[in-house]
Amino acid sequence: MSRRKKDESAQAANVFQFTLAGLIVFSLALVVGASLVGFKLAGRSRPNLTADTFAVNPKDKTRSVRVGAWGELITRDIELERPVEYLTEEVTTPQPETWTFNGLKPEAVKALLAKNGLTAAQVAAAFTPGIVREEQTGTVLVPATDFFLSLDGGTRAKLYLALAGQGVNMYLDYPYIFPGGSLESIYADTRLNPDDVALLKRLIYANGEARQMSDYAALLGKIPTVERRVAVARALSRQSAVFAGLVIKPDTDIDKIAAYWGNVPNVRFTDIRPLMEALKALPEGGNLSLFYLLPKFARDRLYTFPLPPQAGEPTMDCHWSTFNFCNDTPDNRFNDPNYAVQFIRNNYYQISAPSQYGDVLLLMNDRNEVKHSAVYLADDIVFTKNGNNYRQPWMLMRIPDLLATYPATPAMKPIYMRRKTD
Repeated sequence: MSRRKKDESAQAANVFQFTLAGLIVFSLALVVGASLVGFKLAGRSRPNLTADTFAVNPKDKTRSVRVGAWGELITRDIELERPVEYLTEEVTTPQPETWTFNGLKPEAVKALLAKNGLTAAQVAAAFTPGIVREEQTGTVLVPATDFFLSLDGGTRAKLYLALAGQGVNMYLDYPYIFPGGSLESIYADTRLNPDDVALLKRLIYANGEARQMSDYAALLGKIPTVERRVAVARALSRQSAVFAGLVIKPDTDIDKIAAYWGNVPNVRFTDIRPLMEALKALPEGGNLSLFYLLPKFARDRLYTFPLPPQAGEPTMDCHWSTFNFCNDTPDNRFNDPNYAVQFIRNNYYQISAPSQYGDVLLLMNDRNEVKHSAVYLADDIVFTKNGNNYRQPWMLMRIPDLLATYPATPAMKPIYMRRKTD
């Protein structure tokens, strides 16, 4: 499955966490705000004025408007962080970092570590008596934090990239990944204690142009207070996302918008049209959140983080989210990667580029394995859940940003698919 990037991303002063009620209130505020603007500007000569509640600063570079078959799409860059309430267990009682090597005896594990960059002294440190145990299913290591801190960036990168995807540790399989300048924004976060920033820097390693961090448990275990652990956990959870809506003007062709947005199952455009027409009737129009144009599955989850799954609950990963996008009731068979791949083969065909709401983006590695999937909405925006763990929210992202959250090793390539029609 995928990782968040970003997954697999920069810091903002405001953090957005939406509920259904909050989005409804926000959208009503758009209507009221547009009406007030119209009243204040009545009688003035300002042709083609559009009520813009997405930005108050015309120099704001986080705002953009793109026009296409989807209508006039207005977007803002936002940042999401996990709620403090979701961090209670991991920050109050940090657990030691544990590596589990299924099917390998201790000597085989030692050989694997040495083959991938550890010195004899470092291997010996990892196998200090009392921190390793041999079980029927394999070998379990619980190294001391000093072992992790003894690794330099190059050694860490070689070893951790070799161990990724083998089920040794969740954060080796799904590390924190920091593309571009996102890591620098965390280093500069004023909520963080300088000692904790210095510790974090020692645990970072490179993967192509991105930087990664896998020793989350070791990091939290070394931080002395709950308050400081909360600050670090929230900063690391930060995800770059997009908040998007449509600009509805007095001359907007609602039928054209309906032709684009109304053909996805469980998007009931007939129910949305009255609000669009109400905005269109305002002197300066208004903005409509894309929230209204998503199926219920996506509306219920957008911009939220899942809780840790309980026994028997589905793993809410990228494929589960992508292929349940239009479903009223989630189909948990998409938890099985093999089922998801077969579903794609049976129901989709490849296209050169996405152009219809509901097209699917797949990321494939050099072995033609599907490692991530997302749903195309409009322009370069996709609905995505980056990763199979509860650290990743459901959100909207730009395709270039999504691709940048996936590291160079292993190499990934985007493939676009469209659902077959009868």
